[in-house]
Amino acid sequence: MKHFLITFGVIVLLIVPTYVTSGEVYKWVDDKGTVNLTDDPKNIPEKFRDQLSTISVPDKYEEPSRPSEKVTLPLAPEPEKPKTKPEEPPSGFIPFEKFKYLTEGMTEAEVLMRFGQPTQIVADEVDTRARLGGSGLIKREALVKKYYYIGNADLGERTTIVTIRNGRVQRIERIFPPTW
Repeated sequence: MKHFLITFGVIVLLIVPTYVTSGEVYKWVDDKGTVNLTDDPKNIPEKFRDQLSTISVPDKYEEPSRPSEKVTLPLAPEPEKPKTKPEEPPSGFIPFEKFKYLTEGMTEAEVLMRFGQPTQIVADEVDTRARLGGSGLIKREALVKKYYYIGNADLGERTTIVTIRNGRVQRIERIFPPTW
């Protein structure tokens, strides 16, 4: 009995893939104009068997056929856009909810990360300071940058100027727009 079950299992495993992969689908249109599809011809009503069409479905294990070449249509020219005035640079206004976290001693990277790119940068100024030390005059140079976050005065936004010396915030100015 055991030998019979093993032999029967092997036969089933050999027959089932050929049955499953046989790929014919039958198509017909009924009285209402609905397209119907089935894989069993017994499911087709008698009166529609004369208009039956067969669609062969490729085996999933076959090599894929080369797709047909796509026809590309020439692109229609884009309509001209109406001329408008040039856009103003985006407002660099820092709202108070963010401004309150701006402190002296912050690094330049922190400022850029928290507040984004400034509207304007004035960089590469060199500040030279000299002082008298134990071995004589000591001269120090520092790179100074100013970041301008310019707000829109028409909207009552303030402009913030951040002075950075050697990569650290040294001074913060908040300028109010004129009120005339």
